[in-house]
This record gives sequence, structure tokens and C-alpha cells, in this order.
Amino acid sequence: MAPSLGKAGFSLIEALIVLVIMGLLLALATPRIRDTTLTTEVRSARSAMANLYARARMVALQQRKTATLRFNGNHVYLTVPVGAVLDTVGAVTDLGSQYGVTLTASGNVTVLPTGLVNAAAPITWKVSKYGKSDSLMITGYGRMQ
Repeated sequence: MAPSLGKAGFSLIEALIVLVIMGLLLALATPRIRDTTLTTEVRSARSAMANLYARARMVALQQRKTATLRFNGNHVYLTVPVGAVLDTVGAVTDLGSQYGVTLTASGNVTVLPTGLVNAAAPITWKVSKYGKSDSLMITGYGRMQ
């Protein structure tokens, strides 16, 4: 008996069907992946802002000096007075290049040596990217919301 020439492997049509199905699944998943990535970057930038504020508060309490968290566009930096000049503590943080977000701040945050914030009205920071946004508010008592 001669060996039969049965089917071994996939036909071209079967392979094309699998590729089309994989392409459709990828097309359906891409917007959700992009949306999740944007949300993660915005939340990470907000967490970085909260950490910078906590650092400002810690510096004010430890050094018993007024510490100011300053905003210049997407750049955030911490200063303390040393004599008649201001000294920058640590590095300048660029939220735009780190997370690709845009930062909007209602003002600088000045933390007194007691740990309280010198502000008559709450100070609000907003980070946003492509329609996704998150905010952080600092009250006069120094609480984050």
C-alpha cells in the first residue's frame, strides 16, 4: 500500500483566517491599552506631586525653616532660605518629560516650620494628558485631598 498524501500542516486560507482574527483582537485591545497607559501616567504624576509635597513638609520640619514647593510650567522644585538667598533642595523635577503630562498649579506651596501650609485658600494641582486628568489639593492645615 502506498502512503497517502494526507494533509500535513495548515493551508494558506487557514493561516490567513488566523491572522485576520488576531488583527481584529489587536484592534479591539489597542484603545483599552492606550487608555490604561494614559491613566497610569497621570496617576503616577499625581503620586510624584504628593511625594514632593511630603518632602517639602519633611524638610520644613527637620530644618525648622520655611520650605516652598515652586512651580514653573511642568518643572517643580523645592527651596529653603539660606541667609538672604534661596537654596534649591534636591533636583528639579520635570513632570512633562517624566510622565508626559501637563501641570497646572494654582500657586506655590509654602510649608511653615510647624508643618502647616501658609495659604488662605486651598492650593490645587492638576496633571493632565490627552483628556485624562487628576488633581491634588493642599489645605491650609497641610492636608492632601
